[in-house]
Amino acid sequence: MVEAQSIHHVGVAVEDLDAAVRTYERLFGGRLEHRERVDDQGVEAASMRLGNSRVELLAAFEEDSPVGRFLAK
Repeated sequence: MVEAQSIHHVGVAVEDLDAAVRTYERLFGGRLEHRERVDDQGVEAASMRLGNSRVELLAAFEEDSPVGRFLAK
C-alpha cells in the first residue's frame, strides 16, 4: 500500500504582495499567518492560511531573482 503524501503549501508569484494578500482574504477567506523578506532569494513572502491549506505569495524586490525573472516572462 502506498501512503498518500500531502502538499505543505503552494507558492504563487505576484506583482503586488499587499494587493494579493487583500485579494486572498476577500475572495477565499484567507488569513495572513506570516510575512517576511527573504533577502537571499530576493523576495518578500506572505503565508496565507486557507482552511487546512496554505498558499505562499511571493513578490520579487529584485528583478534578477528567480521570482522576478519568472514574473518578467
